[in-house]
Order: sequence, then C-alpha cells, then structure tokens
Amino acid sequence: MPTDAGPRQETPPTGIPPEVEGAPFPYMRWAKRYLDPHDPMSLGLSGVGAPTHLDLPHLADAFDPDVHAAFVAAIAARYGMAPENVHRAQGSSSANFIVYQTLARGGRVAAETPAYEALHVTATAVSATLHCFERTRESGWRIDPASLDAATIDGVDLLVVTDLHNPSGKILHPDDLALLVETAERHDAYVLVDEVYLDFDPAKRPSTATKHQRIVATNSLTKCHGFGPLRAGWVLGDPDVIRRIDEQDDIVNPGSPVLPLHAALAYLPHADAELEQTRARAHAACDRVHAWVEATPGASWLRPDAGITGFIDLDVDGTAFATQLVEAHGVRAVPGAFFQRPRGVRVSFLLGDDELTRALDAMTTTLEALRSNG
Repeated sequence: MPTDAGPRQETPPTGIPPEVEGAPFPYMRWAKRYLDPHDPMSLGLSGVGAPTHLDLPHLADAFDPDVHAAFVAAIAARYGMAPENVHRAQGSSSANFIVYQTLARGGRVAAETPAYEALHVTATAVSATLHCFERTRESGWRIDPASLDAATIDGVDLLVVTDLHNPSGKILHPDDLALLVETAERHDAYVLVDEVYLDFDPAKRPSTATKHQRIVATNSLTKCHGFGPLRAGWVLGDPDVIRRIDEQDDIVNPGSPVLPLHAALAYLPHADAELEQTRARAHAACDRVHAWVEATPGASWLRPDAGITGFIDLDVDGTAFATQLVEAHGVRAVPGAFFQRPRGVRVSFLLGDDELTRALDAMTTTLEALRSNG
C-alpha cells in the first residue's frame, strides 16, 4: 500500500472523514491513511505477502539496459502474445490511467457499478464524462443490458469492467464480454478489462485481450502476487493501440526504475507455483467467510468465484459498521460507499487462521450491536 499521503491516523468517529470525501480518489486517500499493511487484523488489504524465499538478482547485476525489453517479452510470452501487444506500466493503476488518457480523454466512459472507485474518478481526471451500467447481484453480478444501453445511448469511447469483478469476486461472464464488444463495435469504442485479480481464477483463463482487437486489458504483479511495491504492471492490446499508449506514456513516464523489473523477471518463472499455494489458502479462507455469512442474520453475499475479496451486504449502514468495527475491535473493512453500495463492506479475507477467527467474531459482535440499536 502506498504511503505518500502523510502519517496514518485512526479512523475518526464520524466514519469517512470530510477530507477523504473531498479528494479526487476518496477510497485511495482513505486507504493510504487508514490501512496498515502490517496490521494482522485488516480485512481491507489483500493479505498476499511478497515471497521472500525466491532467488532475486544481485544489485550488481541489476542495471541491464535491456531489462525493459526483457520484461515486455516475458509478459508477452506469459499470455501467448507478441511484444508489440504489451505496454509496460507502473502498476495496474497507472496502466488504467494511461488507457483512459489514450482512448477516452475528453470523451465518454461507461463503467460498471458497483466498481472499484478509481474506474470512475479516472474518467474525471482525463476530462471524460462518466456514465455507469449496472452489474446486479440478483443476476449473479452479471451486466444489466438495459443499463448498458442507457449508459451508451449518446455514444461511448471506452467501456470499463473488472474480471474478477471488484468488489464481488465474480467472473466476467463470456456473454457479458461479447455484449461489451458488440457495443464497442457499434460505437467505434474500446473495452477495458482490469484483470488485476484474474490470476486467482483456478481455470487459468487467457487474457481477454487475446479475444478481440477492441479489448484492452490491464494487470500487474500486485493483487495476486503480493508485489505491490514493485509497481510492475502492463497493458495488453492491439499493436496500434499499444503504440498510441506508448506515445501518451512519454508525457508522464520518461523512464522506469530498473531494479523492480529485475525483481519481477526473477519472480515470473515462479509465479504459477506461488499462485497455486495462494489460491488454496484463499479458497479455504473463503469457505470460512461463507459459513459466517450463512450463519449471520443481517449479512448476505454471493460467494466469490475465486480470489481474496468479496462484498458482504448488510442490513445496516456499511460505513457505521466499518467505523465501529475498527474502533471497538481493531478490525478494518472497506466501507461499501467506496463501491457505490453503502449498505455493505468489502472484505479481503486472506488472513491467518486465528486472525480471521477474531475478525469474524468482531464482525458478529459489531453487526449485532448496530442491529439492536437500529
């Protein structure tokens, strides 16, 4: 988790503080201040620790001028694509920004909701207008076609989704992807699929960028691999789109640090083995959260298809729940207001066994207290 937002503070009694609500990207402002990567009781972070037992390169060998090309080639090989299909980015957030900047600056963005908040605020950052289409819980977090039509009725330049869906952890249905592509073709637009959670899917699906030239996919070694500080990310797409992205990236990124890329290259041969272990841990943790949801009045969810996060709907206000949870028990969860769904919380459940037990017990106590006072 980045730490450039000043010293972390305790969440104030009012819940989401005013300075966070007024920020360009409220969730990240909140996360930088209040989510501690060293907190063993946090349900707000991924819980995937960076592997420490791997053979990483010595610093003396870490300034190879060809490292950028080598990283691009390694990512291309991983997805069965050519280097011309890959743009190297500073993590998935930077990857998403440069896609918006290239394909939707001053235009129209249609993005899913509920959604990771950055997918909405980035539209504003590139002077695009934002229109939302719904992924509904009643349909299994599928895309609602009528809302997609409404969001694009006046045209669209970029359609944006996540796979796995953030916050629900559900897989993007193939028919929904086909619907997005059809819409993009009709409007001469592109589809951006944020795939930062995709590697958690045990089916090991190929990137959506391999399926159609109008699809652009972003990813990084952050969520599934635990290497957030490396800021090793990428964009996959049609070579012409990648060329345009490269040109835009020249404005904000004249060069990149080589040490993170060397570390990423050293990790990639081990990535699939590490993922297998993480998927197994995540599945077991999800079993426990699912059992808790099933047994807890006032809480419900659709179990995630894979991954380390899920969205729990509550019959109380999610911000009040998250605030009381941390104030009374030291357990953090992400208020659903950051995902346009205020009566709920997103939880990332890859904790240690004892910590997850304590966190779930604290959630029970907090929910019971709020329901009895409601």
